[in-house]
Amino acid sequence: MTKELETKPRGKSRMRSEIVEAMRGLHKVGAVSDGALEKTTLRMLGKDALPKVEAMSPAEIAAVRERTGISQAVLAGFMNVAVNTVSQWERGERQPTGAALKLLNVVKHNGLDALR
Repeated sequence: MTKELETKPRGKSRMRSEIVEAMRGLHKVGAVSDGALEKTTLRMLGKDALPKVEAMSPAEIAAVRERTGISQAVLAGFMNVAVNTVSQWERGERQPTGAALKLLNVVKHNGLDALR
């Protein structure tokens, strides 16, 4: 169970959470089409309905890469960033943000095959 569901939001936030869950459930069983699900807007759901992306320390980034058994160059290629960028993340000179951070989290939770 996610933290979002455990905290039981109140008011509009709670209603949004329930709508999101209902839409996902209906989509799973085929009662809501892909198109209808895609038409759901952020205004309808609220920003808190979006999944949170966890920040990663330099050690965590290196551990994710090492656990998958790949070099910095291979990870950089999969993420479409420079090898130097991955090196700087692992040394703590820069921090991944935006899409790069999201991709690192995808690899962390689902493995490198999720990026193929």
